[in-house]
Amino acid sequence: MQIGQLAAAADTTPRTVRHYHRLGLLDEPHRRSNGYREYTMSDVVRLMRIRWLADSGVPLGSVAAILSQDASDEDTDDTITDLHALIDVVHAEHAKLARRLVKLTSMLADVENGRPISALPSDLEGVLATAIATAPTPAVRAALERERDLLEVLAISGNVPDEFLSSYAASIADDKQRSRYFAFLAEWSNLAGRTPDSADTEIELLSRKLIAQFEDAGTFTDMESDSAQWGDAGMPVSLDDVIPDPAQREVVLRVQRELLTLTGSTEVAE
Repeated sequence: MQIGQLAAAADTTPRTVRHYHRLGLLDEPHRRSNGYREYTMSDVVRLMRIRWLADSGVPLGSVAAILSQDASDEDTDDTITDLHALIDVVHAEHAKLARRLVKLTSMLADVENGRPISALPSDLEGVLATAIATAPTPAVRAALERERDLLEVLAISGNVPDEFLSSYAASIADDKQRSRYFAFLAEWSNLAGRTPDSADTEIELLSRKLIAQFEDAGTFTDMESDSAQWGDAGMPVSLDDVIPDPAQREVVLRVQRELLTLTGSTEVAE
């Protein structure tokens, strides 16, 4: 048979057959007196085996060793190692696709239920939306909007534990704790434009209030349990960019230092 018939039998193309010849995966066939290649049933079997392995995810560089009929023990060991590695890749891809399915399903549910698409858990997005809508002042509303954006950045980057987000959502959903947090944000907003030295007393008071609220909600405990993630991974952008006002930033830094002191770490996200 000619190259076109061979390629059709294996559901591929003559160009692919020639590529396998160049790689040494498929021997050059006998040529007729007129110069045409003459393929046999053995070539069909070989080509179909090559295609089957390639379609299964085996790299072409490993195909020859797998198809070798007189492979040594060393070759067999190499083949086993290669197949284990390929299976690991498939498992990783499967896990990635599973995570993608969960995310897409969540997005679809958000749209179908009239919610904005967000990387935040739907319960947290919902309570934040309610909190923003009911904020007592424009300054508190702006602070909550900035906080929502930061939480979404952290969620997308993977730098925030799920337990923290759940605890945060529960605290914002609680009427009493939300009211306390509104009061905190109002005082925190009033720090804008002041120097850390001139507002040291207020900064210390606010950092204590925030720590107390975290502790009451259980959020601080969740942060402690994931201290390695919070202390080492940090934020994907600098704290200076997130909170440009020095006095407001100092409140956050003192809360971070308290957390890291409790967990025995020494790193603070600057």
